[in-house]
Amino acid sequence: MKYGLPLFALFCDSLAAADAVQEKIAGTTTPLGAESLFQTAGGLLFILALILGGAWLFKRYGSLPMGGKGLVKVIGGASVGARERVVLIEVENTRLLLGVAPGQVRTLHRLPMDERAFRHAFDEARQGGKPEQGGES
Repeated sequence: MKYGLPLFALFCDSLAAADAVQEKIAGTTTPLGAESLFQTAGGLLFILALILGGAWLFKRYGSLPMGGKGLVKVIGGASVGARERVVLIEVENTRLLLGVAPGQVRTLHRLPMDERAFRHAFDEARQGGKPEQGGES
């Protein structure tokens, strides 16, 4: 109790100043006014618009290749079922035809990059294993 009165006197001015500021603030703002409600709703709508705009941009431009040339290059693909795809890729002078399904990837065929070898293999496959009799064009 010996130090109680001096401490009270020391903080008395601070408490009085805090009360004065609180009364001044309380008199100028209303915590649940229409203006603050519209400001909050406007901020929420702005944030939702940013999220939806970002999602749209990611969906539209998210599938672009990201820089540089990789070792694997996707040439094309086609859907052959609800969850199955056939994809043609190129890896180091070899083209691979892959079957892609959920949980598995299988090599269906290997195609050489050389145009003549590819044409020869295509002609053989088309004629049932017999090479074309005419000269190469």
